[in-house]
Formats: sequence, C-alpha cells, structure tokens
Amino acid sequence: MERPDLYVVARILDRLWETDGPMLRTHLQVGSNVNYDILVRYLDWMREHGLISLDDGADGHVRVGLTEKGREAYRKITQWISEVVQGRAPQV
Repeated sequence: MERPDLYVVARILDRLWETDGPMLRTHLQVGSNVNYDILVRYLDWMREHGLISLDDGADGHVRVGLTEKGREAYRKITQWISEVVQGRAPQV
C-alpha cells in the first residue's frame, strides 16, 4: 500500500486508543467500520511502519495493540484533523 487513506488510519488508531490493551482483529474491524480485507491490508502497513503490534494469543486469535510510535501518530493525526480539517485552534 503506497498511499493509505489517513481517515482509515485515524479510525483504526482511534479505536485502538480507546481500548485498554490489545484487541481482536474482528473487534477492531467492527469498531473502526472497515471491511475485514481492507483492515488486514492497513494492519500490515501499520505494522511495517511500527504503529501497531500483532500478537498471536494462546487461544489462536491475533490481537492488535498500539506501539509507542502508534500512540504518537494518533496524537499527531487527531491534532492535525482538529486544526486543519475542523478549523479548531491548536491546543498548547
């Protein structure tokens, strides 16, 4: 994926931010309102860029968690959306 849709990235990051700890991919898919196949492509891209971690659980389910880089990306993207897209003043 060369040019991801930043709104999709933001929705995925937002859902992970709101969750306390890693979550199942299927729950993330439903929570971020993204087609499962598209979600998997975005998760691969986000993992390659160090934004998320994918962990195989003992139960055979893959869980997705935010890395520190992912948390910082979430803060930056939501600040940018707030400032530029929604026209709000930056918070200092």
